[in-house]
Amino acid sequence: MKTILALIDFSDITRKVLDQALALAKAFGSDIALMHVIPEEPVAVDFAPAPAAPDAEMFNARQRQLFGLRDWIKSHGINATAQQFEGVVVRTLLDQIEQLDPDIVIMGSHGHGALYRLLVGSVTEGVTGMRRGPSSWCPARPPPRKSR
Repeated sequence: MKTILALIDFSDITRKVLDQALALAKAFGSDIALMHVIPEEPVAVDFAPAPAAPDAEMFNARQRQLFGLRDWIKSHGINATAQQFEGVVVRTLLDQIEQLDPDIVIMGSHGHGALYRLLVGSVTEGVTGMRRGPSSWCPARPPPRKSR
């Protein structure tokens, strides 16, 4: 396994994604590529006004955060790169994944319900459903325990 791609969204799941990517990279001597996509247009789920489109300040702040994560990985002796894009999230990710051609893609799964997925969609489902090749996702919360 030469290249591990970790998709970063700066949510609570980001740390789990990084930990999984780092563990695999150490085990296989792999490089890690971090990728973040800022949505081109904000998504509105309810009838409230949509948030403002990302501006240069937000883009630069996220890029600094992403480079900080890259440097943190490098501090563990792992070769790492980081790229940030702006666009339609799933389409942009799929285009970039095709160009990078990683051995595995690691991403978070927020575990949203069916209504949310119907209205907004799921990046995890979009990427794993359209990508050829291995993918791994880190759930936002552990699966429910089965009662005996």
